[in-house]
Amino acid sequence: MKAIHFTAALALCATLTLTGCGGNAAEKKAGELLEQAQQLFDKGDYMKATAAIDSLRKNFPEAIETRKKALKLYQQAELKRAQGIVERADTALQRVEREYEEMKKTVDGLRSKGAATVEQLRSVNLLRVKRDSLKTVFDVECAKIKYIRKKMDE
Repeated sequence: MKAIHFTAALALCATLTLTGCGGNAAEKKAGELLEQAQQLFDKGDYMKATAAIDSLRKNFPEAIETRKKALKLYQQAELKRAQGIVERADTALQRVEREYEEMKKTVDGLRSKGAATVEQLRSVNLLRVKRDSLKTVFDVECAKIKYIRKKMDE
């Protein structure tokens, strides 16, 4: 009977030892993935950085401390990515807005005379759709930036 208890205790100790080492190994591997994500972030590759962090979160759910650090980096990467999108969308939006206003003025003048062609009307409508799409992208990314900043402050 004592042998059975001894064997059970030995098995329990071995399990606890392996579990403890496994946790450290997971933290180490998660830390390596976090370092890789940091390097990608530093290079300005925010999409790959967030993908690496997503992989870390998926594959190492028990690496709590590393995941906390990764969350901060994830927020920073998403913020930088969204800021880049806003910048590009704003530039494109200004250009398309100018084109749209010029074309609309021309086509409206022709339309009042009954001389606007179907192609001209279609072009104005397509530019309006493009402008509206860019405005939507701009607004969504601005809202994302606001949300990320709020979360970072918490």
